[in-house]
Formats: sequence, structure tokens, C-alpha cells
Amino acid sequence: MSFGCAILFAFVSSFATEVIRPVSAPHTSISLGGILELRDDVYSGDMRVSTELAFCKCFSVYSDVSYRFASYQYEVANFKQQHEIVDLRVNGFNESYLGFKIFPSDFWGVNANFRFEPGEGSQNDRFQRLAVEPMAVYPFSEYLLLGASLGYYTFIEKDHFLPGDEIGGEASFVWKPFYKLENPRGLQLSYVFLLRHRIHESKNKNLKSRYQEMDDRYWGFRMRGEIAYFFKSLPFGYGFGYEMNRGTLFGFETGHRAELFARYDF
Repeated sequence: MSFGCAILFAFVSSFATEVIRPVSAPHTSISLGGILELRDDVYSGDMRVSTELAFCKCFSVYSDVSYRFASYQYEVANFKQQHEIVDLRVNGFNESYLGFKIFPSDFWGVNANFRFEPGEGSQNDRFQRLAVEPMAVYPFSEYLLLGASLGYYTFIEKDHFLPGDEIGGEASFVWKPFYKLENPRGLQLSYVFLLRHRIHESKNKNLKSRYQEMDDRYWGFRMRGEIAYFFKSLPFGYGFGYEMNRGTLFGFETGHRAELFARYDF
């Protein structure tokens, strides 16, 4: 039990960038990855540790830990003459996520998590957030697991700014083309698509009430694909993931994240 307590302590003290995961029932795993990211003209290099600890088939706690080691921005601006702008960003911890899953059935359950205010390694999403996500999983075959979830996300006011509430949906699959899902060896492919909608405009409460709404409703998406290989004798594997981590359905602005990772499933 000391091992479990150590992992749980790491959950509480962690800081991270949220990882898009395939929808799954509670299980125990540890994943270590190196990430290269491009977002808003900023190039970054991170290290990520993602952990989940299942106390039984129906309950687990999890966290995602990420530290930004390097970030670099390069822009060219025209102010009557051309200027080149180079900016080495402040580095440090990113956003932190702590959550749990409850699955009273083999096929459905609830995921809830809390996002802490990010550290100096993140320039985005600088508000605390609460999320609740009903989830469903369905083993379509011995080789293919399908998953889906719905979510509601609400934010905590900071400095008289309050982001609008959001709703979302996620669909995913995990496919082992040559081995059954419960087999710890072999090739594994997965894909996740996430869609979010801000249903209320954010508010700037520093202004008079009639000027507070910020006209920032949006539809946005993220998607991630992974390919991994797990060894024969151990439930340990390595793989590559690519994520489009920022998108709007109108304008199609995107960010990109590539990750090399190692994962151990208990």
C-alpha cells in the first residue's frame, strides 16, 4: 500500500497539461513522455508523466504531470520597417489535473476532475476549472474497444474575470489488430476526437454590468492518434502520439503536439 500512497501524493502535488485519453474504465498505468509542441507561434519542449491508480475495477484516481523545459517564439512584424521578434518564454510547470473515475457498471461510469491554476510554463487557460463527464465503454470485439463521453465544465472566477461554462463530447477507440485487448503484448492503435462548445459568454466584472459579456462563444476541437507496441514478457510498451491540440470550427486555427512515450500497464 505504500506504493499506492506515494502515487497518490504525486497526484496531489502535480502540475500538468491535460492529456486526451481514450475513454476507458478504471485501470492502473504510468506513462512517461517527451513532447514537442507548436501553439500560437510558440515552440516548446515538455516532459510528461501521466498516472492512474485503480483501487478496484470500479474506482480510480489519476493525474497528469508536465514540465516545460524550453519554449521559443519567433515572429516577423511590420512597423514601417520589418522587425524580427525573438522571445524565450518563462518555463516551468503547466496546468495541473487531478481526477477520479467511478464505474458502477462494466460499461458506464462518471469521470470528475479539477484543474488547478497553471504555473509559469503555461500562458493559456489560466483559470481553475471543475469538470464532470458521464462515460460509456463498449467492447465491440475482442480486439476493439469503443468509448464515448459527455462533459460539463465550469470555471472559478479570478480577478473579477469569469470564463463562460462549456459543454463537450468525446469519442475514442482502442484497437489491437493482432492481439486481444486483454493481452499485454503487441501493436496497439488508438484515436480520440474531442469537441467543446462555450455555451455562456465570459464576463469581465470589472466593467459595468451592460458591458461585462465578452462575446467569446466558440466551437472547438482536439484530436489525438497513437501507435504503440507492448513487449511479450512485460506489460510495458513505447509509442508515438500526434495531437492537434487547438482548433476552431470557424477559422480552423490549430496547434500541434508530437510525443514519444513509454507506458507501463499493471
